[in-house]
Amino acid sequence: MDNKVPLHPEPKKFKVPKGPKPIHHKNKNLIGLGRTIANQRSKENAIQYLPDGEMRFTTDKKEANWVKLRSVTQENSLDEFLNTAQLADTDFTAEKSNQVKIIKVGNTNIINNSGLLSVDEMLALRQKHMLFENKLTIPRRPKWNKNQSSLEINRQENLSFLEWRRDLANLTENNDLLLTPFERNIEVWKQLWRVVEKCDLIVQIVDARNPLFFRSLDLEKYVKELGDKNNLLLVNKADLLTKQQRIAWANYFKTIGINYTFFSAAKANELLEKEEEELEEEEEEELDESIRILKIDELEKLFIDASPKTEEKLNIGLVGYPNVGKSSTINALVGSKKVSVSATPGKTKHFQTIHLSPDVLLCDCPGLVFPNFAYTNAELVCNGVLPIDQLREHIPPVSLLCQRIPKYYLEALYGIHIPIQKIEDGGNGEYPTARELLNAYARARGYMTQGFGSADESRASRYILKDYVNGKMVFINSPPQQKGEEWELPNLQQSREFNKELYTLNNLPASRQEQIKAAMLHKNLKIDEFNLSKDLSKLNFSMHIGETSDEKANTKFYGGKNAELESAGDDLDKEFFNMNNIQGKIESPFHKKITLNSKKHNKKNKKADKKKRVVN
Repeated sequence: MDNKVPLHPEPKKFKVPKGPKPIHHKNKNLIGLGRTIANQRSKENAIQYLPDGEMRFTTDKKEANWVKLRSVTQENSLDEFLNTAQLADTDFTAEKSNQVKIIKVGNTNIINNSGLLSVDEMLALRQKHMLFENKLTIPRRPKWNKNQSSLEINRQENLSFLEWRRDLANLTENNDLLLTPFERNIEVWKQLWRVVEKCDLIVQIVDARNPLFFRSLDLEKYVKELGDKNNLLLVNKADLLTKQQRIAWANYFKTIGINYTFFSAAKANELLEKEEEELEEEEEEELDESIRILKIDELEKLFIDASPKTEEKLNIGLVGYPNVGKSSTINALVGSKKVSVSATPGKTKHFQTIHLSPDVLLCDCPGLVFPNFAYTNAELVCNGVLPIDQLREHIPPVSLLCQRIPKYYLEALYGIHIPIQKIEDGGNGEYPTARELLNAYARARGYMTQGFGSADESRASRYILKDYVNGKMVFINSPPQQKGEEWELPNLQQSREFNKELYTLNNLPASRQEQIKAAMLHKNLKIDEFNLSKDLSKLNFSMHIGETSDEKANTKFYGGKNAELESAGDDLDKEFFNMNNIQGKIESPFHKKITLNSKKHNKKNKKADKKKRVVN
């Protein structure tokens, strides 16, 4: 037999290696990301039983606290409808066959080129506002007890808040009124309820430039309804007011019976760092305690004196609109950056408590936009309530700014010339329109749009409005004037007279003052005799050549003739009527004039040209 060796030997069978068996240890860490997600999903689909026995099943995800406390001041029609249904705890279905129309009620739009009202319309609205002032309320927290569940309390608060919103809607719809965009998120109002219930003294912080706009009368009533609590009106940013303006507002507060005080959070630390001599001079000048701006230590003492006497720790609540300076006031009181400050209105989102001393506790409430009567939404932008970076319509607030700030002060502040059109050409004639100011500012700064290269008015408006809100140019609303038993708000002319002391050379920024003084020396003008409103046209600055003894002021536009905004009447005077040095010569009547290109006389002209050539 032949022993043949196989080409491919058979593979060996696999055998399990001997050794200890693996032991699966149980994970002792019961807290993990996977378990958290699973528990959260199980709670989302849980069934809740209402107090009346009904079952509620929802698949909505729960939002974080910072999302719940977002400030909502404006809603479109669809969002308002859905949020109202959610507050009312109402189910609804939508069918394809049914056509639903959502109609926005109330006077929310004002049709005008500038977005502002006329004088007659302003007077008519003022009378309406005084008539329905008592109807303008803030939402109250319904009474509750410890035996109620959180679900019952939330449902009770939602229904009460919904009823309050319905009352405001009926007020605007039935009486054709316009309300300012107010806070529509109930979670933000709950923070106010907690502050008012907890605190003994409610300090309502208002902007000194327009105190009555930021003051809520119904908030003071609500504080008194909850027991032995006091109110205090803190007029912040009082350093922007002149002495005479503070005297006028102090007299009004005394007559009305308002417990108030003047304060400046921005200048508080600077006043403490000044030398003692300067402080003594200021105290000699302002002996009247009613108009004096308090220091930091004096403000803390005032809080304690104005609060009701209590044996427990004193709780002081700070309430106000966004961007009125609540956080800056706390920073000045505490002396360190315990509360963050931002230029964006409404940065504070949560109810915060800060221990000022062992006996005093400060409570900072999120910025709240209270419901108030308004003429246009431009007031909210100029008052710093609505953020400028999210602005959609820039013409109305800039138009309001042009009415308040004089033209010569705007030109001196920005170093530009603002040409205005005559009344017969559609302009104002007295003060520039919004487009005239924005066009001049944008072209001087080089803010141009892509494509056609026109002035970027939207970008220019953001810079100008921020300067106005930040106090680079100031306009102080004058207090109402008493006539008999009624109080009347001053008109625009009276308000301008009230602010005329603010628009001088000394109130301009230091860098701009030096530039204007240098231009005065170049023109041989005396600084002591210089009047900003009358003599500014004599200086040379951007796009403007000052007046001389021989020539009038001249304007040179960037961008050529297409960039000019002069009136059409001036163009006609220059081009059509200014023809004294032009002499016309007529050889033949125009209807018998023979053109060289005319086919009818082409042969005759050629023959005439040949004869001239032969003769020559």
